[in-house]
Amino acid sequence: MIFKNNYKLTIKICLTFFIIFALMFQVTNGSLAALEPENEPFREINLTSTVGIVINDTNIASYSSSGTGASDDPYIIADLHIDTTDSLALKFDYVSSYYVLRDSNLKGSTYGAYIFGGVTIGTASIINCTIEGAISIGGPNALYLNVHNNTFLSRQGINLRKGVNFTNNIVYTTSSYSSSILGINDEDNTIKDNVFYGNFSNVKFNGITNSTIENNVLHNTGFYIGGDVITNISNNTFTNNLIDGKPFGFLYNRTDELISGNTYGQIYLVNSINTEITGYSIEGVNIGIQVQNCTDISINNVSVLGRAGFDIEYTQGIRIENCHLDGFYIGIEFDTVTGVEVQNNYLTGFSYGIECSFVDIMQLNNNTILEATYYGIYCIDSSNIDAMFNIISCFVESIGTEMAVYFSDCENITIFYNVFINLGETMAQPAEEWSVTNILWYSVSLEVGNYYSDWNGLGTYPLTGDVGSTDLYPFIDIDDDSLSEYEEVVLYLTDPFNADSDQDGLEDGEEVNTYNTDPLLSDSDSDGMDDLWEVTYGTDPNVDDAADDPDDDGLTNIEEFSYNTNPFNNDTDSDGWTDFDEIESGTDPLNASSFLRK
Repeated sequence: MIFKNNYKLTIKICLTFFIIFALMFQVTNGSLAALEPENEPFREINLTSTVGIVINDTNIASYSSSGTGASDDPYIIADLHIDTTDSLALKFDYVSSYYVLRDSNLKGSTYGAYIFGGVTIGTASIINCTIEGAISIGGPNALYLNVHNNTFLSRQGINLRKGVNFTNNIVYTTSSYSSSILGINDEDNTIKDNVFYGNFSNVKFNGITNSTIENNVLHNTGFYIGGDVITNISNNTFTNNLIDGKPFGFLYNRTDELISGNTYGQIYLVNSINTEITGYSIEGVNIGIQVQNCTDISINNVSVLGRAGFDIEYTQGIRIENCHLDGFYIGIEFDTVTGVEVQNNYLTGFSYGIECSFVDIMQLNNNTILEATYYGIYCIDSSNIDAMFNIISCFVESIGTEMAVYFSDCENITIFYNVFINLGETMAQPAEEWSVTNILWYSVSLEVGNYYSDWNGLGTYPLTGDVGSTDLYPFIDIDDDSLSEYEEVVLYLTDPFNADSDQDGLEDGEEVNTYNTDPLLSDSDSDGMDDLWEVTYGTDPNVDDAADDPDDDGLTNIEEFSYNTNPFNNDTDSDGWTDFDEIESGTDPLNASSFLRK
């Protein structure tokens, strides 16, 4: 009997401790328990809808499976399945209470989830959802959100405000091109442990401060950081973010540094002095290199294949040379920059090749900008610009639209020895000026201007716009090789400023019109004998005849080429001894007396 009573007492004690432990766990983990799906709902909510719904303070309880809206007992809104052609799948309209949206699938034509009004710090959470729309989630009050473990699919990106905790999410763009896959503004954000799949789009931070961006993985996309306040930019933490498998280069306060080695998948250089970026190859990103608030920066021998090439802002002294940029937005963008040198660069396919705003003192020399879809060079509110030996082509759809070069509200411009070509409407002018002061389209001392693809070769060339400038010395064949600049740039890809592009001794016009050889290859048939030698001695520069022996002297053409003897004359120096015999005996087949001396 005593043993039985002790056994009952033991059972009661164990049950009492278990209950106390459970209560303590509930108290210490109240906020976590409120978010967990294991909570016992007071009603079953499982809504499937083909129309969008609006949740506000009045009806939120009816859509909730549990909760009172308090900070420690938020409304739980779960298992919503909305697929609608309405602009908004789900709208939270001035909800002032605490709530959690979870385990739901939302799809709207514009927004999957739209946050409007009522959000304060920590009141709204979105967890374990799949949300799809042109903009999967956003709105004017999409701030102070806890966004965790969701999948987002959008065409235009996610737009969120300040105070956002955005963690463990997967974000896809569903369009062929999206400018921003995620946009975050202002202060106090945590963007952590997310995976982004873009299409040359960007994860954009605009004016952020006191924010942490870490452990994110970006595929075919990259970061864009806006804002010009150094104290704000420096007050953010970027760590362990990967751009297509390489670290994101958030480079702050660098001085006298060489940045090379192709280490980073994308580079953001800020508040740095006398720093050089060289030897990089960057692909698949929204923009290759950003430079902000820097002094005396050099970017050279860098290639970028992506949406845009370089973005240079609020910087004094920047030199960009020998870079190859291929994309479809802006090749090189300058905003509020002084002291610019851009030379020997190759840009192709961009809507804007080089765009300048509020730039002072710029040298644009020897650049090639091909197939721009809007403007090759576009300058507004800029001054003291010299441009020479640039080659620019653009697609003009109608007269007065796209331009190879465009200046507006600028002053002190000198522009000559350039080639401007329209690839669309051939009768449209490729250059234009508006509200420009002191612009000169030619060199007075050299008496040379520019090439314009619509010029007929007669007289001077009047520029379009409101200034009334005239190029007094336009040209058509500046290197005098019998090919027009249009033929050189568009048809044959030769250098319009160099009569012999491949440096083989034959002018480009001769190669194209007379010998049908390749003006870009010194050995058109790749037989080891250069075009000039073959043309001079009469072998065929377009046929591999290196093994032939037309003069039957025992020396093949390639051997005759190596000795510079005549392949059609077995005694080049006419001394009575064949070229073969002279070579065999060690005498000079080009010197008649050398055999006798020996």
